[in-house]
Amino acid sequence: MAYPDYYVSAVSYNSDNTHIANLRVHAVNQETGKFNEKKFEDVTRPQVIELIRKKKTFSTIVKKAGEWSLGAKLEIISVTTDYLKTKNDSSTKDNLENLPTI
Repeated sequence: MAYPDYYVSAVSYNSDNTHIANLRVHAVNQETGKFNEKKFEDVTRPQVIELIRKKKTFSTIVKKAGEWSLGAKLEIISVTTDYLKTKNDSSTKDNLENLPTI
């Protein structure tokens, strides 16, 4: 199984609370799919977009009852600027706006 390069566990928004400004990312062990919950980096939306363009992959993770579960893959969408969104699926629980704030 191929694991994403990074998991996203939380986000923060701009001052107007209209766009994601930062994402909390955790590097993923490519052999096991595991990560260190306490080891993370808060990166900007443009940094994540740049990494995705360089073929790095990101997926959300959601903590429920003390256990992490894999959410949705992040994608870039372009409107007037580039935005991040999760891949379309039937779940709303793993969407970026439902992650905890940083």
